[in-house]
Amino acid sequence: MNTRDGAAQYDRFAAEYQRTKDAPLRRHVEAYSFMRQLGDVRALNALDLACGDGYYSRRIKAAGAGSVTGIDISAEMIALAVAEEQRKPLGIRYHCADVAELTPPAGIDLVSAAYLLHYAPDERTLREMCRNIAACLQPGGRFVAINENPMQPAVDEPAYTQYGFNKRYAEPRTEGSRIEYMMVSGREMIRFDVWYYSANLYETVLQDAGFTDIAWHPLQLAPAGIAECGDDYW
Repeated sequence: MNTRDGAAQYDRFAAEYQRTKDAPLRRHVEAYSFMRQLGDVRALNALDLACGDGYYSRRIKAAGAGSVTGIDISAEMIALAVAEEQRKPLGIRYHCADVAELTPPAGIDLVSAAYLLHYAPDERTLREMCRNIAACLQPGGRFVAINENPMQPAVDEPAYTQYGFNKRYAEPRTEGSRIEYMMVSGREMIRFDVWYYSANLYETVLQDAGFTDIAWHPLQLAPAGIAECGDDYW
C-alpha cells in the first residue's frame, strides 16, 4: 500500500467522512484540543496538511491567520473544500497533493496536520513527510499535529462505540503494523486503515528531519461538552 491508496480510501467516502465532524467527540475533544495547541495564529502564514474538506483550514483562517493553504491527497476531499470556499470565500487556497511528494512551499510559520502521519505505510514515507514539513517552515516555525496515539494499549476498543467509531489492530503491533478504523456516518459504516509507529520512532524521525522541542499533549475536553452530553458520556 502507498499513500495514493490512502487517497482512494477517502475518495470513496469523502462526503460521509465530512459528516462525522459533527460528532460530540470531534467537536468537544478533537477540535477543542487541536485549536488550543495551535494557539495564537494571528497574521501567521499557515499550511494545513491532510486538510480534508477544509474543516481546520477554515477555523485557522477565522482565528486570524494571515494566509492559509490546505493540502490533501484526496481529490474528492479537496472538491468539498473548494466548494465551501466558493460558497463562503475566506481566501483559502486548496491543492491536491501527496505530502510525501510535496514540493515544500517557503515562508510558512505554522504547519497543522489533523491525522496525517499515521497514514504513512512505511518508515521511508514517514521520513519523507517529516522532511517536507520541516522544509516548509521558517526558523522558529511550528508543526502541530493530531495523531493515532502510540502510547495507547494494543487492544481493540469497543468502548468507543458511543463516540461513533471503533478500531481493530489487524496484526501484532509492531512498527508499521495496520490499524483498521470503523466510523459511523449516519447509516453508513466507513472503514479505513492507518499505521502504527511508536512514540520513540516518531520522535526520532522528527528529530532527524530537523525538529526540536518535540512534545506530546493529551486531549482535553471542552466544558461545553459536559454541558451538552453530561459527565457520564465522557
